Amino acid sequence: MRRYLIFAAVASGLLMYSIDTTAVAVAFPKFIRDFHATLLWAAWTISIYYIAVTMSMPLMGNLSDSLGRKRVYLTSLALFTCSSLACARAPNIYALIACRFFQGIGGAAFLPTASGIVSDYFPENRERAIGLFTSIFPIGGIVGPNLGGWIVSRFSWRYIFYINLPIGMILMASILMLLEDSRKPSHSRIDFGGALFMSGAVLFLMFGLNLVGENFSSRTLVLAAAFLVLSASSVLLFLRREKRETNPIMDLALIRSTPFLAANVLNLVIGATVFAVSAFMPFYATSVHKLSTLMSGMILTPRSLGTIPASAVTSFLLKRLGYRRPIIVGLSIVAFSVFLMAPGPLWRIVGARFSVVQILSVLILLSGLGMGITFPAANNACIELLPQRVASITGLRGMFRTIGGAVGVSLLTVILHLSSNPTGGFRRAFTFFSIMLFCSIPLVFLMPAGRTTEEKRFL
Repeated sequence: MRRYLIFAAVASGLLMYSIDTTAVAVAFPKFIRDFHATLLWAAWTISIYYIAVTMSMPLMGNLSDSLGRKRVYLTSLALFTCSSLACARAPNIYALIACRFFQGIGGAAFLPTASGIVSDYFPENRERAIGLFTSIFPIGGIVGPNLGGWIVSRFSWRYIFYINLPIGMILMASILMLLEDSRKPSHSRIDFGGALFMSGAVLFLMFGLNLVGENFSSRTLVLAAAFLVLSASSVLLFLRREKRETNPIMDLALIRSTPFLAANVLNLVIGATVFAVSAFMPFYATSVHKLSTLMSGMILTPRSLGTIPASAVTSFLLKRLGYRRPIIVGLSIVAFSVFLMAPGPLWRIVGARFSVVQILSVLILLSGLGMGITFPAANNACIELLPQRVASITGLRGMFRTIGGAVGVSLLTVILHLSSNPTGGFRRAFTFFSIMLFCSIPLVFLMPAGRTTEEKRFL
């Protein structure tokens, strides 16, 4: 019974993380209005969060493996809760961006540490437990947008951060009472320098993209090129450091492994598409289709309604289906639905018979089904590469997805900023992301296949 209570506690932490992420997406247009901020600066409230997660998640995986799950998880809960309070009190867009950075650092530990905890307590059913565990995340995709839309439309966006306070305190008390740390602190070296170089690479890349989007001139092009050079230099310094580091955040032997590289390039593409499209969907609904703030949050509900059952069913069928088939089917569904979301012929053909809300709901439901089919298989395919280091591998997987998310948000922001109107901008962005997803499907054949029922008969 104790392990199921622990499962519920760590899953609730991920639920809080999910609620906050999706609720902030609904509040994004309000940041522009209340702080009189440009689209580029307001987008940093989302991008900086992904950068913080990118920087911290692989470290949290290593810290969890070496210092103990309980200590790392409690510290992260405390930081996430305190920074949520700071976000709610932010006086301007710059303070909010800074507070979101610290909130991202706190939230970075939830997925790798909680995955390690679940793996420790459910070793005999690791695949099923982790699949069900990650399927809990979309519940926040139901609660967050609806709660966020209601709060923002009735009160203030600041209350979407206040709701984290009671949840965080309850979870800290629960973990203190229930969880027994099975690992002794080992004081192993943590690669903070590697995380710094890696974060610099992403940050400089985003600075370069934003400069191009803000003012397209010869001067900004020179500055953007300089930032791109700094980004590339940071990548080289990161790789050089990881070769010498005794306990690197990224084992370069894995990088040279084709399955690992393929899996995480795919994670990069998935993160760029799913995170960017999800983050901007409320803005798309309000700016292009003129829906209300409340409806822009509610419109995200079908995504989670599709993700939850699809993820649960796929988790139970993984041993029979393997990993590749679900990933290919899921990615194809997501790519197709994103392509159809772009303002274009579909809206003119079916717009006369169905409302905007109905069309968007069906397309978002399809994308949710695709994500629910893809994620359990992709998650376990990564873990199979090094099952004895579940938290570290989960951290790396999450790192690549959040790097993709940060870059994807920046790309979408720049496309919108350079477009003459939101309709044209979203048409170009959604078409680009759908093509990118389709082009990534061949990578699946380089990843672990998983064992099917037929294969096991011959073992």
